[in-house]
Amino acid sequence: MSPARASRARLIERQSLQIGVLASALMALAGIWVHLLSGSTALLLDGLYSAVMVGSGLVAAKISCNVVRPPDRAYPYGYDGQEALYVLFRSLVLVGVLSFAAITALSTIIDYANGEAIAPVSLGPVALYSGAMVAICWGLAWRHHHDWQRTGSQSQLLLTEAKAARVDGLISGLTGLALLASPLLSGTALAGLGPITDALLVLIVSLVVLREPLQAFLTALGQAAGASAEGEMIHNTRLALTDLLAGLSCWLLDLTVMQVGRTAFVVVYLNPNQPMDGAAIDLIRDRIEERCRELLRMPVRSEVILTATPPFGASGTS
Repeated sequence: MSPARASRARLIERQSLQIGVLASALMALAGIWVHLLSGSTALLLDGLYSAVMVGSGLVAAKISCNVVRPPDRAYPYGYDGQEALYVLFRSLVLVGVLSFAAITALSTIIDYANGEAIAPVSLGPVALYSGAMVAICWGLAWRHHHDWQRTGSQSQLLLTEAKAARVDGLISGLTGLALLASPLLSGTALAGLGPITDALLVLIVSLVVLREPLQAFLTALGQAAGASAEGEMIHNTRLALTDLLAGLSCWLLDLTVMQVGRTAFVVVYLNPNQPMDGAAIDLIRDRIEERCRELLRMPVRSEVILTATPPFGASGTS
């Protein structure tokens, strides 16, 4: 990506994140306000989820400026790890919020089963709130995903925010529909569930939505811990570099590929057929980065290590 396009991509990313912060702040305030009017814990969960998005959006805006900075003495391997840490801790906070909500809802259900009275939920503001929140969330998800494509499909920040907005819209929509439909239980065999409809919604929605932040957490944890990229990415990189190095008087002993945020780190272990000076090694590294950028379609940083010994034993696994 040229410097001009990279600068434009950063501008698009920052503007999209700023819009997300403003929209999430509006949704958080609306969710908490409607919770106070209706007494619905499910709508409080919706507001708290949006509040997490406000905080994460502010952090993401700062990280967006950092990840494009080149390596320096403070961060000799670059600032790309901040993006993985952002996804890691953001997902962890969401898992905490959803787990707390599920435990609280389960406690309410148990209290009801033990004969305790449950305060009724006022449905007056629910329809307007749910409809507005779904429209805002899905509009925000579309904007983030569209801007992610405009930046070359590289920003993990925008991709994460787009997924979160879709989840928030799902929570708002399903919660509103279920609460509005709860009076229909009256006079049926399920009438006894009417007082705990709100708690059941919180429990079900929390458990269903929990899957996505857990997956994001595990992926970011692997990146932060230095785990290898997917096997297909490594295989394709090996094929591309074997072809490239065939004409550069080098044997490719092995390689590793790690993805951290939006950047791939490629370490190549070479056994040269002839003596090489620093300029020759720099040329090989530049050619490797160019080929990997074309293949992986993401920023690439590489290291070339000259050695006669395979780094991972005779099997050469990576």
